[in-house]
Amino acid sequence: METKILLLSAAMILTSCSGQKDVNTTPKIPETVPVKVAKAEEKSYSRSLELSGTAFADREANLGSALPGRVEKIYYPEGSHVRKGDLLVSMSGELYTQTLVEFKTIEKDFERVSRLNDKGSVTPQEYDHVKALYEASRSKVEMMRKNAEIVAPFSGTIVEYLVNEGENYFFNINLDPGYSSTSGILRLMKLDPVTVETEINEKDISLVRKGQNAIVIFDAISDTPFTGKITYIKPALSALTHTATIKIAISNPGEIIKPGMYGHVKIQLDPGKLVFVPLNAIYRQPGTSEDYLFKVEGNIVKKLRTERLATDNAFVAVSGITPGEKVVVYGKEKLSDGTLVELK
Repeated sequence: METKILLLSAAMILTSCSGQKDVNTTPKIPETVPVKVAKAEEKSYSRSLELSGTAFADREANLGSALPGRVEKIYYPEGSHVRKGDLLVSMSGELYTQTLVEFKTIEKDFERVSRLNDKGSVTPQEYDHVKALYEASRSKVEMMRKNAEIVAPFSGTIVEYLVNEGENYFFNINLDPGYSSTSGILRLMKLDPVTVETEINEKDISLVRKGQNAIVIFDAISDTPFTGKITYIKPALSALTHTATIKIAISNPGEIIKPGMYGHVKIQLDPGKLVFVPLNAIYRQPGTSEDYLFKVEGNIVKKLRTERLATDNAFVAVSGITPGEKVVVYGKEKLSDGTLVELK
């Protein structure tokens, strides 16, 4: 009886082991994720750069004297338009008068020595010495005359006096941010045209060039767009912001654009071809600002890092993909690199 029980137990164990072996060796069918895809398309696209900028005078200068002194006479009030060469300010003339008297004395000595030199009555060394004194005195007179009279170096508008009539001028420094900080008695600006300065990101520098058109709308004159041209692109970038300064010249015949005005700049770029995918093909990595695409190769997806280049309604131009390739637009949440998919 015991022998039969042992044989029966052994048979059951063998049967159990055989069944277990069959379960473990059955191949598993990989799980597929149903997705919907779209094809990337190449399209012509004319994009623009939108920047912010500030208006500045086309030319400005703080005019003053090379020597300290009293402002004797101001000939034009603030806001006056003056022409190149106009006398703007007269300084006290005591030093100029003293220098002129000294020059007249040396001039007489030089004339006398010149006559003696013609007769051979003085040595060449004596003549050269007096001539040098005469020329130095004449230059000094010219310098003092220039410092006694401040004239306009270019045509423009007097926007501000830094020293008033009757006050002494002592190389006062203007600290108004954004404008010339050099010493001066008055500030002269050329306001037609004006220049709008803005900063452009390093990745966009290759897209702009001199002569390119730009449209500027100022907050203070929001109903009037102004068209200008890029006249300058700074050849070096800021090490802090990694941007370059560009300048846009805008005609300002009525001088309604004032220095310091804030403006919105739009630069229309040359048309080109970009690869577009539906906007919902973009997958944003949770907790980051990184964008990805899931490209379908056969029935497997490949996760690609991408960059948004431009947006056109429900489509977005992206990097890292070529026209005709398929990207997942629905079902992205369940995907990872290498996932098997079923196209729906």
